[in-house]
Amino acid sequence: MLKSYFNAKKEKVLKQDIFLMRKKRGKEYLMCGIVGYAGSKSISNDVLIDGLKALEYRGYDSAGAAVLQQNGFLCVKTKGKVSRLEEKLRQKKIASSTLGIAHTRWATHGVPDEHNAHPHHQGKVTLVHNGIIENYHELKKELQKEGYVFASETDSEVACAYLDFLYRKTQDKLEAMAQAIRSFRGSFAFGILFDDDQEHIYAMRRNSPLIAAVGEEGNFIASDVPAILKYSRRYILMGQDEMAVISKDCIHMYDKDKQEITYEIKTADMDIMDIQKGGYEHFMLKEIHEEPKVVMDTIRAYLKDDIHSLQETLPDLSAYEEIHIVACGSAMYAGMIAKSLIESKARIRVDVEVASEYRYKDPIFSQHTLVLLISQSGETADTLAALQLAKEQGIDTFAIVNVVGSSIAREAKYVAYTLAGPEIAVATTKAYCTQVALLSMIAFHLTHIHGYVSIERIREILREIDQLEETLEGMMKDRQYVEAGKMISRYGNVFFIGRGLDYALSMEGSLKLKEISYIHSEAYAAGELKHGTISLIEKGTPVIALATDEQLYEKTISNIKEVKARGANVILICREDFQVDRDFYDYRISVPKVDVFLQTIVTVIPLQLLSYQIANLRGCEIDQPRNLAKSVTVE
Repeated sequence: MLKSYFNAKKEKVLKQDIFLMRKKRGKEYLMCGIVGYAGSKSISNDVLIDGLKALEYRGYDSAGAAVLQQNGFLCVKTKGKVSRLEEKLRQKKIASSTLGIAHTRWATHGVPDEHNAHPHHQGKVTLVHNGIIENYHELKKELQKEGYVFASETDSEVACAYLDFLYRKTQDKLEAMAQAIRSFRGSFAFGILFDDDQEHIYAMRRNSPLIAAVGEEGNFIASDVPAILKYSRRYILMGQDEMAVISKDCIHMYDKDKQEITYEIKTADMDIMDIQKGGYEHFMLKEIHEEPKVVMDTIRAYLKDDIHSLQETLPDLSAYEEIHIVACGSAMYAGMIAKSLIESKARIRVDVEVASEYRYKDPIFSQHTLVLLISQSGETADTLAALQLAKEQGIDTFAIVNVVGSSIAREAKYVAYTLAGPEIAVATTKAYCTQVALLSMIAFHLTHIHGYVSIERIREILREIDQLEETLEGMMKDRQYVEAGKMISRYGNVFFIGRGLDYALSMEGSLKLKEISYIHSEAYAAGELKHGTISLIEKGTPVIALATDEQLYEKTISNIKEVKARGANVILICREDFQVDRDFYDYRISVPKVDVFLQTIVTVIPLQLLSYQIANLRGCEIDQPRNLAKSVTVE
């Protein structure tokens, strides 16, 4: 009955599956932010600034806006925060109007400064751009021969000039855009203004997400739903190589051949409160505290009454003899946990690959290979390219994403959604936890269908799942990590060690710490320390050791002894039932004993809270770490 849900080509979702989609729209993350307004009221500055502020969680280095004035479009740009752009608009006495576009930039081509900030203007064209134009060098040379001069180092200004060149040649805006789509290589989401049209915003996209939105007093474009939530909940997902023409009264959509297409207007379930801190000091802390609920929401979306319900809510994976898990960053570390569980419990071979390498390594497939892709946003460029590679080879693909209707969700043969809801902090916490939870349920399912788990153990796991939310809530209140965090915050280097599942979890713990605290941190398989890395351990060096696997526990303790003997400050994170000699650690953080399918979900919480506390003590910008963006939609 529910298997049709996993056909990515289906446009409609059965009523009983709406549960799986709650609070998912609005997380098509990318590195830059776009907002545009074409309306009946002169409120452009409010709309653009509100929209950019709603997208600040992405991370960015500059901001700019182009607003219709009496003498045409006026661009205002600044390095730094949106608040500086807002002040600059006031200082320059830029009046609000009925038409404008705005942008926050995360530098890819050229340093973060006003010259490289968007919008760019060339000839009769002003635009903002997310993505990367891969062939901009060759286009730039052609344009320079035509007399174009460039003020920035960006590929985006080249795209602007090329659109102007095509428009001058064709005298047709749609035709110029269609030709640009055929000429540009790479990824793009464009918001475009033409000097001779003061009523419309033009837009087009490939690989980088873009939406149009319908409002009471005008219409919008945006790179993400939060940008327009204050003004509208009704939006349209632009498809690959599609173009849009937006006025105050209507939205027209076209394919790359300029044929007008029909579109579906969706309604966002996200609430404005979802993108506010709700009394917490940082979004990251709020999102960690949301984990008990979103983890259980995700598990209960698939595991309903008993283990047999997984056969109805997950795709049929029984025929696959090997799985390639492809992802980036934290999603890849979630994949490492899945690999350990699936191989050890379901006895299916699993390879975990970083997406940016997978697509270039000429992977070996068989007719029994499944490519499982994990992406929080569903727009991660390298992961999307890996999916497309698998499809070209006729290999089945299965996506785990947090965004209904995202590119990866639409293109995969099967899709399963995590129910993390909006995640604003750049460093993922609750989205990672829901990925681990869903992957653990997939591993549990595979173990069951291949006959490697007893009825008695199934019953025990189900009992523990019933208690999991309460267990996680208890972890939120536990402050065992505080003293260790104070110690670690004074150091510039930290090591994580673990074995098996604990090693996979160490990778995520190390990433989280370095992302938000700027402390150099490395994770190692504990047994590898003696093969060179132990030379870096000196008196006082913090070493965070994970030991939750009873089969590997004694081996890990022996590695802990090795670093302790060399003067390390050892922070031991282990199960509460493990007895450890006090001489082998300086700080202990105990976690509840649960089944192996659930253990990593429980154990990651003190790692997240520890990283948060350390970053806070060091005065770091926790929600928007330097140089980082929420998700990477370019290579």
